Amino acid sequence: MITWTIGSGGLLGGALDRLRPHRFAAEAVPWDNPAAAAAVLTSDLARFVDEGAGEPWSIAWMAGSATVSSTPEQAAAEHDTLSALLQALRQRPPMGTGAFFLTSSAGGVYAGSAHPPFTDATAPIAVSAYGALKLNQEQVAVTTLSDTCPVVIGRFSNIYGPGQNLQKLQGLISRLAQAAATQTPLNIFVSLDTLRDYIYVDDAAERAAFWLDEATTRQPSDAHTTVIASGESVTVGQLIRTMHLVTKRRIPTALGSHASARDQVLDLRLVPTDAGALVGLPLTPLPAGAKRTYLDILERLQASDVTGSTSPR
Repeated sequence: MITWTIGSGGLLGGALDRLRPHRFAAEAVPWDNPAAAAAVLTSDLARFVDEGAGEPWSIAWMAGSATVSSTPEQAAAEHDTLSALLQALRQRPPMGTGAFFLTSSAGGVYAGSAHPPFTDATAPIAVSAYGALKLNQEQVAVTTLSDTCPVVIGRFSNIYGPGQNLQKLQGLISRLAQAAATQTPLNIFVSLDTLRDYIYVDDAAERAAFWLDEATTRQPSDAHTTVIASGESVTVGQLIRTMHLVTKRRIPTALGSHASARDQVLDLRLVPTDAGALVGLPLTPLPAGAKRTYLDILERLQASDVTGSTSPR
């Protein structure tokens, strides 16, 4: 099977790419220029179709720079880029059997939902431009590709691990690791009772690959929405204590404020989809994953590759 991971330079995309033996070599995408990005993606799709030559295929959309703090304009530009690719895929799909995977956000789409813990059957309600973007992307993927190929929508919990981009307002575990390593105070924008589900990036990629392969093999007629999470939620306060234990250093934190905090729900417990089918896949304990993340931050600091001091959710 040939796999094209769009966003392979990111945390999750890179992890999925490492799992796929037959990877499509795509061109670098100029994400800061939506029109140019759409042109590159369309050109890459044509090459992907030619290289596949009728063999099984998969395309995984794991790109995007939007966060909870993104503006509606930034979200709209990201949506338009995906839409352009989907239209091109509908017009010229690869010859073999395949499937399309769309990365979505459980935190974004369930932020306004009622009665946690949330499952794939929970009615999604977005309260931010970011959440609305994810729901709109889900809808356009299902609608555009309804007669083209199976669509898998992965609603991920908070993904963490070595190599996370600290320039974006996200990645609390990485930010805490950075604060421990540099002893620079970290602003916490939410209540310490805030509940979140954290899943290690390699584990998240394994689950994405599982559901993508399932769809490629079975070729279901309906889109499949799956919650990808660890199933074990912790409070921000518990997370800070865990980071203190694994780093053996004081974590300097301060309560701060940020406009995006109003879109942060207190309880975001999640139930992974069909966990029984995932038995045997790795699930890294939070302390072990946090320690790996901290060691990565230390290495990056030594290489003068870590800057910034404000944090997310």
